[in-house]
Amino acid sequence: MKREFHPQFLEDAAAWLFWTLASRNGFGPTLEKVLQTEGQSVLDCADRETIFSRYPLEGMSATTFTALCDAVAAYAYDCAVSEENLVGMVYSEDRFTGRSPSAADISTSHLDLPLTVIGDTLPEYGMLCLRHPLPAVVFGEGMPPEGLFRVADTTALGFGMPLWLHPHTASQIESGVWLLTGIFHIPENLDLARRPWTEVIPNAVCASSGMMFETWGNVVNLEFVWDRTPQEKLPTEETFTDKLRASALGCLFRGQS
Repeated sequence: MKREFHPQFLEDAAAWLFWTLASRNGFGPTLEKVLQTEGQSVLDCADRETIFSRYPLEGMSATTFTALCDAVAAYAYDCAVSEENLVGMVYSEDRFTGRSPSAADISTSHLDLPLTVIGDTLPEYGMLCLRHPLPAVVFGEGMPPEGLFRVADTTALGFGMPLWLHPHTASQIESGVWLLTGIFHIPENLDLARRPWTEVIPNAVCASSGMMFETWGNVVNLEFVWDRTPQEKLPTEETFTDKLRASALGCLFRGQS
């Protein structure tokens, strides 16, 4: 008989495995491998044991654990085929700090570059929440705008930054509070920053000179003008184990340490 596992568990575990691999191998190659192996490639993640150790799986038999791993792989594959992003569990309390525990110590100062955006007429909404290595999200109060919008509050970065979200999902999680997931569009200048934005926001599409959006029959052309002052300070590396130790993985089952 086929075993059934909680879909929230499958989503969270698959997201952590996939995005941890993507942070090292790149999004494209990781996605391609998932499609080629019907999801089994996520189980090749070097940190698989560390990730699964955060869940209360004590006492689970080897047979059941194998079935669980296969279910996680199948879930990752189904999401890849349907072109749905793996987001993982999102905790509403993270909106108060703008960062999940796993992203608490991520350095962003090297991305704070003088930039002028010309041509932006899109609405503003919501607050950025960093969750690296998982995808960033936006929390907002009141009904979100339809379609693409500029993120109004980027306090999570430590500085103001023009970035836009193409939302894939929007759900009301509390009275008046909305959670939006999707793809971020971000100005990027690797000559100045020397490190990519995907190290902070993995679900991002970046461009250096400008972007063009079509929304509700209108075309919005954005032009990016950079102040070419090189940054001298690069972020320090944080180990995966440190990042995972601080994460909210175990909070899927409240009361477990």
